[in-house]
Amino acid sequence: MITEAIVTLLLFWITWHFLKTYLERRTMPPGPWPYPLIGNLANLDLQSGKPFNKLREKYGDIVSATFTIRSVIVSNSSLAREARLGLNINITVDILEEIIFPMDCFVSGDDIISGRYGEKYIFRKRVFKSAMHMFGAGIDAAEKRGNHAVRSTMEKIYSLKDQTFSPKDIISSAIIVQLWQWLTSEELPLDHNVIKLLLEFTELAANVDYFASMFYKKIPFFKLLPVEFSRRIKRSQAIKSSVITPVFNSHLKTFHAGVVRDMTDSLIQAYKKEESKTFKKDIGCMQDIKELMIDAIVAGSDTTSSTLSWLILYMVLYPEVQDKIHDELDQVLGKDKQPSWQDVTLFPYLQATICEVLRRATPVPIIGRNTTKDTVIGGYHIPKGTLVLLDFFQIHTNEREWPEPNRFKPERFLSDDGKFVGWTKHSAFMPFGLGRRECAGIAFAKIMLFTFAATLLHRLKFELPEGAEKPSEEPQTSAIVASPANFKVVAKQRLIK
Repeated sequence: MITEAIVTLLLFWITWHFLKTYLERRTMPPGPWPYPLIGNLANLDLQSGKPFNKLREKYGDIVSATFTIRSVIVSNSSLAREARLGLNINITVDILEEIIFPMDCFVSGDDIISGRYGEKYIFRKRVFKSAMHMFGAGIDAAEKRGNHAVRSTMEKIYSLKDQTFSPKDIISSAIIVQLWQWLTSEELPLDHNVIKLLLEFTELAANVDYFASMFYKKIPFFKLLPVEFSRRIKRSQAIKSSVITPVFNSHLKTFHAGVVRDMTDSLIQAYKKEESKTFKKDIGCMQDIKELMIDAIVAGSDTTSSTLSWLILYMVLYPEVQDKIHDELDQVLGKDKQPSWQDVTLFPYLQATICEVLRRATPVPIIGRNTTKDTVIGGYHIPKGTLVLLDFFQIHTNEREWPEPNRFKPERFLSDDGKFVGWTKHSAFMPFGLGRRECAGIAFAKIMLFTFAATLLHRLKFELPEGAEKPSEEPQTSAIVASPANFKVVAKQRLIK
């Protein structure tokens, strides 16, 4: 009797699943039929940095799939812009509880990376942008405050004396040193314990597999289990409490209106300024600034260090590109002058190379937001609550938008007369996202990328160790930030012409 009841319920559930799926999918984009419980996980290529590649090859640039939540994957620029910038600007900008990667476990959700769109988010975004403007009103000062990190990097590489090393190991620490100096005014060495802890935090947040964490919020008791993902979250929260909270409290006690010592002061001042302009109560509290500090570190560190690691990888794989950059730097700087953001327009080929690295490697390969209303993308009906995933890696390597997409070619970003065409010339180039969720620290990201790249390549030539195997140009397994597989190089001091 019990067996018959179980079989009947099972058959009823399967029938309900297929009927519900059919009714939902009939007006949605094409895609594979989802299995009960596991959805379309079996259709993903989880062993590469391109999990949706097979789906795109079979179904096209807009695909329906199910990963614990109904999803749509977009893989070309026009559809991505339609979803984020067109009529749907107010629709696909939110994050629901079922977001595919629970980033708000690493930050509180009272921030601008993982926060849901609404009054709190709008207020925090205004605070962050106002603070960045305040801090950057002295963009020259911001650049100078990063010179310590660049110098520390060069000193560390010089100390190796032609020994092999992993670029990401040094650069990751250096970028956090720079961000920490911007946030706190402190000039710390690369191996300081605070830098090590922040580096650990960013790696915890950035290197969690998208799909390994899918069931974290779907299964209520999952977070209580002694599994690796839960341990990562507890460790990240402990680091945040021990490093960020004391610094913020100290700044709050010593803050003086009108005096901006660093980015934390500018966040406090911007908060007070924006708070005085609103009468709305549900905007959060001053303590949210700690989450904005974490945003600056998480958003700025791993993406920048990953991009610079990819840059060095491409330099050793394409030595002719490195030679052209060396020639350009030598012509402008000579032997003694240091690279400066003020002179960035004098380096069209270096700027084009940085853009090509961001296109070809795509350090942030996938971004997802949920629809808050029924909408239409590409002529297909997209129901409320659907997770819309923008596959930036596929957008950046879509053969219909980029001739020879897998070829590393900086000339894509140069005009016929050799001038840099800019960051927005190509509609299919979206290194910082787009729409209301576009990266809020673009200006500072560009400064870091240019300053580090120009300084390193002005003084050093990167080569593969003798007899070393050629590194792969493909990203590692799926993660929030796509990094190259670990590789080693030799950095030799250049004889500048």
